[in-house]
Amino acid sequence: MPIELHPKDALITAAIATRRPVAFLVGAPLSIDSAGGVPGVTAMLEFIRQEIRDRAAFSLPRFEAQINGKTDADAYQEAMRWLGINAGQDAVNEVVKRAVLKARRPSVSATFVMDGDPSEWHLPTGTISLGDLVARGGSHFLGPILTTNFDPLISLAIRKAGGRASRRVITADGTLAGAAEDELDVRTVVHLHGYWRDSDTLHTQAQLTNDRPKLKASLQRLLRQRTLIVAAYGGWDDVFTKALVELMNDEHAPLDVIWCFHEVDSAQAELRHGKLLAAVAPAILINRFRAFGGVDCHTLFAAIGGLSPTAPAATAVSASPLAGWERIDSAYLSALTPLRIHEVIKYFDGAIPTWRHAASSAIPRRQAVFEASSRLTTLRPGQGCCSLQLIRAAGGEGKTTLLLQTASHAAGNADLRVLWRPSPYVGLPPEHVINLDTSKEWLIVADDADTLVRDLSASARVLHEAGRSNVHFLLAARDADWWNAKGDRQPWEEWLIRDPDVILRGLSHADAEAVVQAWGRYGRDGLRELATLGTSDSQVAALEQAIRDATNEELRQNQQRTSRDGSFFGGLLAARFGQDGLRAHVRAFLDHLKEVDIDAGNGNLLDALAYVAACHGTGISGIDENVLADLLSVSRDWVQGLVVRPLGEEAAAVHSAGHVFTRHSKVAAAILVEAEQGLGLDLAEAWKRLVRQTVRTGRDIRMDRTWFSQVVHAGPRLQGALPPQLSEDRRKTIAIAAASASSEAEPDRLSSLVDLGRTYRNAGMISEAVATFRNHLDGNDKWVDYNSTIRGYWYEWGVCEGLAGHGAAHRAADAWVQGLSLSDHLNPASISDQQVKLSCAGLGVAFGKLAQAGRDSAFAKARRAVAYIGRLSNPDSKAMRYFDRYDREADKLKTLHPNDMSEAIAWLTGGVAAAGAQVRDPLLARLADAPDISFALLETALKKQKARGFKSGG
Repeated sequence: MPIELHPKDALITAAIATRRPVAFLVGAPLSIDSAGGVPGVTAMLEFIRQEIRDRAAFSLPRFEAQINGKTDADAYQEAMRWLGINAGQDAVNEVVKRAVLKARRPSVSATFVMDGDPSEWHLPTGTISLGDLVARGGSHFLGPILTTNFDPLISLAIRKAGGRASRRVITADGTLAGAAEDELDVRTVVHLHGYWRDSDTLHTQAQLTNDRPKLKASLQRLLRQRTLIVAAYGGWDDVFTKALVELMNDEHAPLDVIWCFHEVDSAQAELRHGKLLAAVAPAILINRFRAFGGVDCHTLFAAIGGLSPTAPAATAVSASPLAGWERIDSAYLSALTPLRIHEVIKYFDGAIPTWRHAASSAIPRRQAVFEASSRLTTLRPGQGCCSLQLIRAAGGEGKTTLLLQTASHAAGNADLRVLWRPSPYVGLPPEHVINLDTSKEWLIVADDADTLVRDLSASARVLHEAGRSNVHFLLAARDADWWNAKGDRQPWEEWLIRDPDVILRGLSHADAEAVVQAWGRYGRDGLRELATLGTSDSQVAALEQAIRDATNEELRQNQQRTSRDGSFFGGLLAARFGQDGLRAHVRAFLDHLKEVDIDAGNGNLLDALAYVAACHGTGISGIDENVLADLLSVSRDWVQGLVVRPLGEEAAAVHSAGHVFTRHSKVAAAILVEAEQGLGLDLAEAWKRLVRQTVRTGRDIRMDRTWFSQVVHAGPRLQGALPPQLSEDRRKTIAIAAASASSEAEPDRLSSLVDLGRTYRNAGMISEAVATFRNHLDGNDKWVDYNSTIRGYWYEWGVCEGLAGHGAAHRAADAWVQGLSLSDHLNPASISDQQVKLSCAGLGVAFGKLAQAGRDSAFAKARRAVAYIGRLSNPDSKAMRYFDRYDREADKLKTLHPNDMSEAIAWLTGGVAAAGAQVRDPLLARLADAPDISFALLETALKKQKARGFKSGG
C-alpha cells in the first residue's frame, strides 16, 4: 500500500505528546563515525580479511570468491558467515572487537577496565543527544534502548550525561526486563545481536532469523506498553521485525510505533523499504505504525530534548501555529540556561549568537536594539495594515544579535506573539500566514531573510488583500544576499508599512562604550589586548580607531568586489587581538577543532574549516554547503547540524545563502597560515580536492555559477590572493595545484587549459606555460567551449611566447600569435568585446617592442591601430589607460592616426603580417600564412558595436 511520510516536526510532537513511556530502537548510523569510530561495511570487510591473513592466509582467494559480486549488507553477512564456518565464532568476535576499538581515542591508554570512561571514546553527536535525552527523561523517556550495535557508545553517552545505564546482552533466546524492573534513574540498553566483549555476536541471516520465542514474547509485551521510536534502523529480517510483524496481526493490540526514515519522498522509501512496509501494512491502516520522513538521526534526539517537558528550557515552550517555526515568549527565555563565563568570552570573540545570548544581560545592547524595539511597541491592530522591519548589514556587523535581542524584547510583550524560524530551510507558506488567529498580534522573526523573499512577498500580498493588520515581520539579511534575492525589488510599500531599514555600519561612540564596558566586566579575558591600555576612555578610542581602519579597508575591498566582511568584526579582531594575537587565538581553536571528529563523515572540524577558509581567505564568497558536505562525506541534509553549527559555536564559521564563511576574511587568512605552517595541512592538496569536488557536485546539482566559476577558475589569481605570510614558492605551488586540478576535472574545457597556462605564467614558469598551449593545438572538436574560448587561448599563448625570450624572434612571436587571436584564422569563433579589449591591450605592448620611429613603420602604425580599435570595445578605465599610453608613445614616434575603422584594420593587418614574417620558430610559422591574414570578422563585430552607440576616442 502507498505510504505517507509525515514531516519531522510532527515526529517531534508525537514523541513528546504520547502518554506512554518512550522506548527506542536505534541502528548503526548513530554510532558509526568513520573518522574515528565504529567502521562501516567496507572497513569491516578489511578487518575480516586481516583476521583471515592472521589465521589462514592461504584461504583468502576462497574468501574473495565467496563474497564476489555481493555488496553492502549481503557482502557483510556472507563474509561473517564464511569466517564463522572457516575460523569459528572466536574469530568473528575478534573482528567485532577490533572494529569497536577504532572508536577509542588514539591519545588514551590502550588498557582499560570494562568499557572505560566516556572521555576515552569518540561519541557521535546523535549518540550523545540520545544519552542526554534518556538520562534526564524521567518517566517519559524511560527506555529501554534496543540496539543492534555491538559497541558501548550508547551506555557511555548516558554516563556522560550524568545518568546510570544497565545493559542486557542477548545472543540466544532470553527475555527483556519487565515493568517491575523499571527504575526512574536507570536506563537499560539491550543489545539484540550481542556485545563487543565477553559475548558472542550475531551477523548471519541464519543467526538473525533463528527462532527466539522468549525474546519475541517479551518484545511484544514491551511494544504493548511503550511508544517505540525506531531510528537509523533499516528493518532487518530478525527477531525484532518478526515480533513487530506478528503483533500487527493482532488488531486489538494497543501498538504505537514511530518509525524514522531518512528518505523525504514516499516513493523512495517504498523502493528501499518495500518489504518492511508491506509487512506492517495492517498497522499503518489503523495508525499504530506512523512513518516520518526527512529525519536526520544525528540531530533528532537533540531536537526532541530541546522541546521535551523534561528539558529545563522547555517547560515554557508554546505551540507554534506555523509548521517548523518556534514560539518564543518570556517564559521560554527565562527558562534558558544562563551563559557561562567562557561562553560569554567566546561570544565576544565571534561565536554565533543564540537565544541564550539574546536573553543574557552579559551581552551589550546597541542603540539600534532600542530603536527597533520602540517601533515594535507601537504596533496596534488599528494602524491599518501589517508592517515590516528589515535589519541589513554585511557579515560581521552584528545583525543576528540585534535581531534576536529585539525579538527577545518583543517577546516580553504579552500582547505580541513571536514566531521564530530556527532554520533557513523552513519556508513560510502564505496560506498558513493568512490563517493566523485574527484576534492576536503576531511578530514573524527570521534571519537569512533573503531565503524567504518569495514567501514573504506572497504573504504580505495576501495579508493586504484580506485587509489584515495584525501580522508583522522582523527580518535580518546580509546586504548582498538581500539584493541578490531581489528583496529590494518587491513592492513592499503597496502591501504594508515598511519601516526604514536598520543598517549596521561600524559602531557609534555610545555603542563602543557599551561594548568595552561589557568586555571589561571579565577583566583581561574580556578585554584581551585592550587590557594593556590604562583607561576605559583609551580602550574605547582604540576600538573606535580599529573599526575606522577596518571600515576604510572594507571600502577599498568592496570597490574591488573582493569582500563581504563587516567593519565591526574586523575592528573587533584588530582591537582584541592584533595580528600576532589573532594567530595565537586561531591556533588555539584549530588545535581544538582538530580533535573534534565529524560524525558520519570523513575528517574533523579542522578539515571542514580549512575548506571554508580556503575560499573565504582568497576573496571567494565562502564555500557552497553542498560541496562542503560532499568533501566531508556528510549527507547534504546533515551538514548544518554536523558541521556548520559546531563551527559556529567555536566562533569559526557562519552560514548565509547556502554558503559557509569564516567569521571574517582576516580570520580565514590566519586559519590558512596556521593550518599549513603550524598543523601540517597541505593547502595545495586541499585546493585540488576542493576544485575536483566542486566540478563533481556541479554535475549533480544546480549551484551559484558565479561561485562555481570562482573556485574552478581560481588558479590564475590564487598566487596573489593567498595570504602573504605564505612564501611565494608555496603560493605558486598551491595556485598551480588548483589550476591543474581544474584541467583534470574538466578535460573537455579549453578554459581550464587557459587557466593553467596563465597560472604558470603568473608563477614565472614560462616554459611550462608555453608547453601547455603548444601541446593542445589538435582535437578542436573535443572542446565544448571551443567557440567561446579559442581566441582567449591564442591571446594568452601569444603573451607567453613573448615572455619566453628576449630576442627579436620572441617579440615577433608575441605579436604574431596575439594578432591571430583576433583574425579570421580562428573562424567561426565569435569575437567578444572582452576579447577585443584584452587582445588590443596585449598587442599594444607587443607592437611597442617592435615599433620604430617614422610615419611608415608597420609596427608603429599597428600599435596606433590597436589603441583606436580597443576604444571601440567599450573598455573599462584600466584598459583606457593602456590605450591612452599607446597613443602618447605613438605621438612621440610621430605615428599618424587612422582616418577610420577600415584604415585601422588595415594597419593592424599589416603589423600582424610583418610580425609573422619575422617568426623563426617552425611551429609558430606554420600556424598561418602571414600574407593571407585578414580581420573581416573583427571589422564586422566592431561595426555592430559602434552601431550600438559606442564612439571611437581616436
